[in-house]
Amino acid sequence: MSTTKSLADSLTRSRTKKSPLVYGATPQVNLLPPAERSRRERTELTRRWGTIAIAAIVLVVLAVLAAELFARSAKDDLEEEQARTRHLAGEVASYQDVSAAASDKGSYEAYRTQAMASDVTWKSVLGALQAALPAGASVTGFEAAVGDGADTGADTGASSAGSTGTGIVTPTAPHGTALTVTVQVTSMQSVAQKAMVASFRRVPGVLEVDLGSLTSSSSVSYSSTTTVFFDDSVLSHKYVEAAR
Repeated sequence: MSTTKSLADSLTRSRTKKSPLVYGATPQVNLLPPAERSRRERTELTRRWGTIAIAAIVLVVLAVLAAELFARSAKDDLEEEQARTRHLAGEVASYQDVSAAASDKGSYEAYRTQAMASDVTWKSVLGALQAALPAGASVTGFEAAVGDGADTGADTGASSAGSTGTGIVTPTAPHGTALTVTVQVTSMQSVAQKAMVASFRRVPGVLEVDLGSLTSSSSVSYSSTTTVFFDDSVLSHKYVEAAR
């Protein structure tokens, strides 16, 4: 009697679920008790969640291992760079004496140039150049560079008080040059550059004369620039005598 009732209940539940009808198929009836079906469903659900949990644990373990490998690689790179930095710092420290010597050399050369500017008899140099000019021409400005082989450009070295720059770049000095002077000559008439160069070359102590430019701001004013190279005879050498 109970078996017949259970079968009826199963058929009723099957009809309640409204299972699709398949024509021509063999009729099937689920005779499992509800408790067994529930147990199987719980078992399947537990298996699925267990698989998900295991997969999550595996992913976490892999992520931790990857992070550990990355940290170790970064640590090795850091130690390598630190070792390289220490090596470079040691090399820099080994060249400190050279750097200090080069800095001292530059300072001494700058001081020597400044001191030699006071060793030039500017009055004699400019007076000799002025005396070599033709009548009506005069030196209105100059730039000078003092030192052995002075071949620096304009606006360097020393110039006397009240002088004005010529703005002309000084050409390369010949060997033995102790003083380079670029003079600006102004005249009310056109100055023969060739004759002026020849006159400058006759000045005592002149090694070479470089022809500059001739410009005219008006029909009654002419300006020219010429670079003159002197040997060390224009120096007083008083500092050399003091050093002895």
